[in-house]
Amino acid sequence: MKKTFLILPGLPLLFLVTLLLSSCSDDDSTTSDTTYETTDDDITEDDTTDDDSSEDTFSLECTTDDAEQSVNTEIETMRQAVVDFRNSLSTTLLEEASVCLDDERFYLWHNTPANNDNRNGITYGDLTDDQLIAFKDILQLFLSSGGYQKVYEITELSEGWLNNVQSTVWDPDFYSIDMFGDPETSGSWGFQLDGHHCAVNFLVDGDNVSIVPAFLGGEPAADTWNGEDFDIFSDERDLALNLYNSLESTELASASSTSTSHSLEVGPADMNGDPDPYIGTYDYSEFATGLKYSDMSETAQANLILVMQEYVYNLTDSFADVWWTDIMENIDDTYFVWINDSDSTPTATSQFYYRIYNSYLWAEFNTEGSTGANSSTIADYNHVHTITRIPNNPTTDNGGDYGIFAYLINQDGPKTLLEHYLLADHHKASKFQFDYKLTSSDNSISHNLSGQTQSHEG
Repeated sequence: MKKTFLILPGLPLLFLVTLLLSSCSDDDSTTSDTTYETTDDDITEDDTTDDDSSEDTFSLECTTDDAEQSVNTEIETMRQAVVDFRNSLSTTLLEEASVCLDDERFYLWHNTPANNDNRNGITYGDLTDDQLIAFKDILQLFLSSGGYQKVYEITELSEGWLNNVQSTVWDPDFYSIDMFGDPETSGSWGFQLDGHHCAVNFLVDGDNVSIVPAFLGGEPAADTWNGEDFDIFSDERDLALNLYNSLESTELASASSTSTSHSLEVGPADMNGDPDPYIGTYDYSEFATGLKYSDMSETAQANLILVMQEYVYNLTDSFADVWWTDIMENIDDTYFVWINDSDSTPTATSQFYYRIYNSYLWAEFNTEGSTGANSSTIADYNHVHTITRIPNNPTTDNGGDYGIFAYLINQDGPKTLLEHYLLADHHKASKFQFDYKLTSSDNSISHNLSGQTQSHEG
């Protein structure tokens, strides 16, 4: 991490659930019907067989509960850039890339090579040079400079290195773009960048911006391609090693797990076509284990903060600051777990795993081990996966994993982990309290409370 981040004081939190539930009636539904015009100049080489002309149009008709468009100038800049990018696409590409907010395609990202057209949407290879530059400019509006550098090194340098090994399996041109909702008419919209080692969900809902879930990986994670050195996860690795080495013996005993698995606990789906298994109401309560922040020395606490910020501040600073405020208001209930490959002291060239669990931040790092065609050419520690989520979508209007999109998909079930605790039989004795009325889907349980707001693929 090349910069120091300000820890902001707490901001007032609102209940997103109350707002969303109040907007679910048919009377409040809105229909967006936007027409986009294209010209022959917009058509890429892959579209030369299309019968596009200046009269061709595409309409995205959706019935959703949309937020008002934000008046935040930074969000307006993001929105206009996405609108301009959409308008630059041919009718065919725009139609291929566009679906409504409640489409399941948002959840179908995964960690397999992106060949054989196994992603939805359009690909980097479908775009003209100017269109690809415009899309990368959009990424830089949502991501910090450090966050964008990681995406660049993953999708172009590491993937370019792999392309030299097996060009039909790995290629920077295979990364795909899927767009959700209509930024012309609605304040709720987003897009997804998805491919082999990079899947990031860029979401806007009113004044809220997020990029989770975000899966970032690299094989190799560090090397040289086209004369350019890269070390994608140097900060996630080195800051974590600083934290590990600062732990006292009793702290280390609490943090260390005897598990021999390095797999991510809540990583991508296994295969193409499988939805993210950890959306919405996935129960993270079993992960409240390891070394607790409140039990750490001041030195260890400071080092943990630096590791956590490395994941949060992949998002551009102003919106990461809002996210960070929520994290810090729950910092004492943060858990840290470390798994070593052996009893030896971990180093930058050894295999290890760690995870951080806070109700507003889930971060995992693991060394995967080299695979397939790379098993004899890439060291095991040089294949890295990371995942960043907001696991519990708690009492905030800033959204959790997928934000409003998770709500739209999961309308018939509880929308947050806290609601899950209240409604599920095995959590009936929950001490969590809400400042809104909560009724189960079959109306058999009703609570009106006030007070406190209170496995797997790698």
